[in-house]
Amino acid sequence: MKPLYLIITDFNGYAQTRSCLLALRASKFRDFTVLLVDHGTTDETFNGLREEFPEVLRIAGSSDLWWTGATNLGIRSAIGLGADRIMLLNNDCYVTPSTIGTLVEQSFAYPEAIISSVQRAFCSSRTTFISPRSCFLLGFPTILGPKQLTAELINRELLPVALIIGGRGVIIPVQVLRKLGLFDEEHLPHYGADHDFYLRARLQKIPLYVATRAYVDIDHTHTTLADNPGSLSFSMFLHTLRSIRSHRNIHDVTMLFRKWYPIPGFYVLGVVLCIGRYVMIYAIRRVLFLLKKGQ
Repeated sequence: MKPLYLIITDFNGYAQTRSCLLALRASKFRDFTVLLVDHGTTDETFNGLREEFPEVLRIAGSSDLWWTGATNLGIRSAIGLGADRIMLLNNDCYVTPSTIGTLVEQSFAYPEAIISSVQRAFCSSRTTFISPRSCFLLGFPTILGPKQLTAELINRELLPVALIIGGRGVIIPVQVLRKLGLFDEEHLPHYGADHDFYLRARLQKIPLYVATRAYVDIDHTHTTLADNPGSLSFSMFLHTLRSIRSHRNIHDVTMLFRKWYPIPGFYVLGVVLCIGRYVMIYAIRRVLFLLKKGQ
């Protein structure tokens, strides 16, 4: 077995990180090293790892790294330690006991591919992402696609996909990283860097798959500011258009469309369609939220 390193980033979120690490301890496949990039602002993660998870390698990072910079720091460190494969696992993602073993098995069968898990909501176990895609032309960086795994899909074991969402249980061979480069921390410091990376992989003819028998449960307890927009006041909604913690912030959306809009020079149209749709959704959901609250 060549070295497998799991990269987890933690920004002041030890409660979820602890649950993530406990799930990893229950894994049937144990031949891996966990490397945690702690780029938060308190000592909670440092003390928690020292007391409960001494086997985890901790790397201290600056609080201004955000997801992309922290992930790249972890990848560089893992490669420096001799990693052959990298698995990205956000700290709010909890693997099942068979997840890592399934991903590793498929990665050895398809050594030039990037392979992701099926994502489920932690509270309900309902599937959230199976085979998403994009349509930048019409202002859609993400189209979710089907949310149900049929028996036919599960029997296929590997499902070719056009896009992978985030670092939620994704195994990437180091040889692929050397071909693609790392995530774009200069232009996309927090959101959008995952889209950009996997779209670059498609351009380089690197296969993208979802392993239909590998599951990761996503804990949305602490979620992006742009989720559930109807509950936001108007000032909070405007904040989501500016905050780096929101996947709807105009800066990151603009940078992503600038790189991937299919008609050069017209990316602003895609940004307008994307943000305009979000404004419309907010207005509708806000009215429904207030009406329901007033009942």
